[in-house]
Amino acid sequence: MTRGDHPRPWEPTAALVGALLVTLAVLPLGLLTRRPDLVLLIVPAASLATWGLATRPRTEPSVSTRIGPTVVAEGGAVGWHAYVTAPTGAHDVAAVIAPTAYIFGSPRDSALAANLPAVTGTAVPVELGTTLVATRWGRHEVGAAILAVTSALGTFRWTPRQLPDATIIVLPGKESFATRTTMPHPRGIVGGNRSTRRGEGSDFAAVRPYGPGDRLSRIDWRLSTRTGVLQVAAMHADLDTEVMLVVDAFHDLGTSGGVTGPASSLDTAVRAATALAEHYLRVGERVGLLVLGVSGVAPVRPHAGRMQFRRIQDSLATIRPGSVRGSEDRATAALLARIRLGATVLVLTPGISAAALGRASALTASGLTVLVIDTLPRAATRADRLERADLEAIAPFTDHRDLAATRLAWRVRLLEREAQLRRLRESGLPVVSWVGPGSLDDVLRQLRRRARAPHLVRR
Repeated sequence: MTRGDHPRPWEPTAALVGALLVTLAVLPLGLLTRRPDLVLLIVPAASLATWGLATRPRTEPSVSTRIGPTVVAEGGAVGWHAYVTAPTGAHDVAAVIAPTAYIFGSPRDSALAANLPAVTGTAVPVELGTTLVATRWGRHEVGAAILAVTSALGTFRWTPRQLPDATIIVLPGKESFATRTTMPHPRGIVGGNRSTRRGEGSDFAAVRPYGPGDRLSRIDWRLSTRTGVLQVAAMHADLDTEVMLVVDAFHDLGTSGGVTGPASSLDTAVRAATALAEHYLRVGERVGLLVLGVSGVAPVRPHAGRMQFRRIQDSLATIRPGSVRGSEDRATAALLARIRLGATVLVLTPGISAAALGRASALTASGLTVLVIDTLPRAATRADRLERADLEAIAPFTDHRDLAATRLAWRVRLLEREAQLRRLRESGLPVVSWVGPGSLDDVLRQLRRRARAPHLVRR
């Protein structure tokens, strides 16, 4: 409950001031000139002024607001309620809610009004309420409103200061995604995959001669008796796969229409990361998250379990694109450096930021399995068809008065982007566009075959 009580006086409205001025100006003139017609003309105005002054409320209303829930998913509903306790003499109450980007209600839901019952001698409670729909992930300030309580005949108005808003978190929705292809390096036990290294576990790997540090319980006595040499059963370590999601938030390209409209590059990346995290956590893998190009978004270390999915959603919802100008912050760089060998890194990027593409190339050179997922909207790749509004969404701080020149500049940038992605492919780093279910199947199969082959690693 957010309190909105403010000591504010009842103020006369323009109607009351006008009625008083007309009465005070015309009544003496009619009496002095003995014009009964002038006196009759001001009777309505005098009655309005007299009744308004006689019924003026003597105490101030109390107002409180409630906005909730404060955490919803994309497409979820947020309730806005104002509770007003009006004194005797108050006639009606009205409120207008300030518009918020990606938080929508019908036009009639933004302006609310209610009549107060005529009860003398007691305060009258009244509630104003509406439902707003959150259409895009992120943090939003919702519910700022202006409220007014008026007395009978609209002669006095009480208006508190602007009613406070509240911060709501809209969790990103997830696109449909499923795959039957396992991760490149591992082969399955705790998660959907088994560790490639030997260790303590329950999944049989091979039989080998007994060595220092081996447990006696692991000795295969039957085989040892037959061969004359102590033999032990080696097991695969019970470890799951580590999947690291890296979201490029240096730029947000394209127009975002919310959950039901067109998706920008960051919309696609955030929703795809949510879908990937849910899928791999559901099959038991460990999933982490890194966001490049933003400040204030803490890296999420790889873990498994249901709570990890909520941690990833919360971090994705706090992204504000382009909030840092360097390549990445220290915490992100430190976590990138600590990604263990055998992990699979999924980089979701529109391919515009050289820092994100350079990081993907460096991770590949360090021996990690890296897959670049292209999130640039398909409409943004057609430079000759882009309108002024589309170009402003792509480059908001650029002068777009010369539409032809801007289209040409964007076309040149797209050609540079294609050259950069081609160099990544030629170096062995796969690049695939996100198209929902089945986006990664073919590439993961290729990476799995490649991971089993010997290769050089730069140390």
